[in-house]
Amino acid sequence: MIWIVAWKNVWRNKARSLVVVMAIAFGLLGGVFSSAVLKGTSDQRVREAVSRETSHLQIHNKAYTDDNEVKFVIGGDLEKLDNVLDTMKGIEAWSPRVKFMAMAGSANAGTGVMVMGIDPDRESRVTEIHSLIRDSCGTWFQACKGVPVIVGEALTKKLKVRLHSKIVLTFQDMQGNLTGGAFRICGIYRTSNSVFDEMNVFVTRTDVIPLLAAETNSCHEIAMRMKDAGIVEQIQSTLKTLFPALLIQNWKEIDPLLGMLNDFMDLWLYLFMGIIMLALGFGIINTMLMAILERTRELGMLAAIGMNKQKIFSLIMLESVFLSLTGGIIGITMGTALTWYTNLTGINLGTFTEGFEKIGYNPMLYPSLDLFFFINLTLMVIATGILASVYPARRALKLRPAEAIRND
Repeated sequence: MIWIVAWKNVWRNKARSLVVVMAIAFGLLGGVFSSAVLKGTSDQRVREAVSRETSHLQIHNKAYTDDNEVKFVIGGDLEKLDNVLDTMKGIEAWSPRVKFMAMAGSANAGTGVMVMGIDPDRESRVTEIHSLIRDSCGTWFQACKGVPVIVGEALTKKLKVRLHSKIVLTFQDMQGNLTGGAFRICGIYRTSNSVFDEMNVFVTRTDVIPLLAAETNSCHEIAMRMKDAGIVEQIQSTLKTLFPALLIQNWKEIDPLLGMLNDFMDLWLYLFMGIIMLALGFGIINTMLMAILERTRELGMLAAIGMNKQKIFSLIMLESVFLSLTGGIIGITMGTALTWYTNLTGINLGTFTEGFEKIGYNPMLYPSLDLFFFINLTLMVIATGILASVYPARRALKLRPAEAIRND
C-alpha cells in the first residue's frame, strides 16, 4: 500500500513533479552523452595507437631504450625467440624491425626522423599503416622505382616533397660511422596523429641492413599483435619468464600517458556523473521539503492514527526514489538513444582536424559506453533518491501529531 500511495503522492502536484523529472532527465541526457563522447574518444585513441603506433607488446634490448643506439640489437637465442613467438597461442602476428634515428633531407629542407626497417608482409599483419595509403598516394612497397620509402603526409609537407620524390637518409652504422642512402617515396600514409606522421618513415630491412653494416637477422624491436587485448599482460608475463634478459613492454608502458588516460577515464566518468547527480539531488531535496510543508496536517494525521515513524520515513523515501527514478529512466533512455545514433553516424569535427591531429586524436568521434556504465548509473540514480530523501524524511519525523493537526 505504501508503494501505491507514494507513487500517487509524486503526482499530486503534477507541474512541480514534471519540472523536477525533466530536470533530472535532461541532466542525465547531457551527462550520459558527454560521458559517451569522452569514453568513445579515449577508446578510439587507444585502438588507433595500438594498431598504428605501439602494437600490443614490444621486445627490445634493455640498453636500446635508453638512447636508441643502433648497436644495441636484440641478442640471445633469436631462433628460440622466433619459435616461441610463432607457436605461442594468443599472438596473432609479430614483426621484427630495425629502428634508428636519422636525418631526412630533400632539396628543400631537412629534419630528424625515426627510420623503421621492416618486412612489409609481416608489418602489414601487425599495424594498419599499409591501409592508410590512399590510392592517389602510392603503394605499400609495390611497383616502386629505386629504393622505396614510405613517409607520412605531415613529413612531405615539412620536406616539401611529393610522391616519387627522392629523399636522403643520413645516420650512423653499427661502428658509429656516418652513412646513408637515397630513397624514393613509394607511398604516403596519413594517420590521425600528425606528430607520428612527421616523425616515422618506413623502409625495408633488406635495404637498410647493408647500410648499417649489420648482420642479416639483426633487429632492434619486435612488435606483436594479440588476438585478444585482454591477454596482453598474460603473454607479457610468460615472455618475461622465458626471456629475462630482454625488455618486454606492453602498450601502456610504451606510452605511459595513453595508459594513464585509459585507466583514469572510467574514474573520471563516474566522478563527472557524481557531480551531476549531486546537483540534481539538491533539486529533489527542495521538492520533497516543499511537499512535506504542504502536507503537514496530512502527515500529522497519519501519525495520530497510528502509522509508525518507520512507515512515514519509507513513504517519503519512496516518493524521492520514484521521482528520481522516473527522471533517470527518461534521461538514460534518451542518452542511450542519442549515443547509439551518433555511434552509427559519427560526429564529424572536420573543422578542427588540424588541432585534433596535433594531439593524436581523430576528428571523427564515435561515442560509446558499455553496459556496466548504465547499470551503475541506474544504481547511482536510486542512491541519489534515497540520500535526497533523508533530510526531508527526518523533518517529517520531527512533526508532533497534535501540533501538525492544529496547523493550517
